Amino acid sequence: MAAILAFSRRRLHRDQRGSTYVEFLVQFFIVMVLVAGIITLYSIFTTHQHVVFMARRLVRAIEVTGVNDYNVHNLFLSLRDDLGLLAADFQVINVTYFPGGGQRIQLRDTFTVEVVFPQHLQFANVNGATIAIPFNHRVRLNGMSEVFWRP
Repeated sequence: MAAILAFSRRRLHRDQRGSTYVEFLVQFFIVMVLVAGIITLYSIFTTHQHVVFMARRLVRAIEVTGVNDYNVHNLFLSLRDDLGLLAADFQVINVTYFPGGGQRIQLRDTFTVEVVFPQHLQFANVNGATIAIPFNHRVRLNGMSEVFWRP
């Protein structure tokens, strides 16, 4: 009876050694899935930071010059190319332009710059197909003109 009990203890101990490898593989797989998810989400956060940076620069350019003109548009094109946001678009909304021509904004008049960048969050499916979830980074920042225009 003692020999059977000793044999079963050795067999049980040997079976437990194999289970540690299986547990390690399961934990390793979970960690790899988490790392892949973090890498995927990291690109979304950095893109959003780029869009916010672009909107801040555009608002500041309009505040300092008091004009929404081709210089602001050229700044937008330069930022868009430098940051790699080629599908980005912007518009100035909620603005009252100074009468008398041009797109001048009077001192202390407020405006809003809206920058939109479309992006897709992609997941790989088990059968090889990818699932894409489209969404837009939309940033709206308010500004106030710092230039006085004489009538």
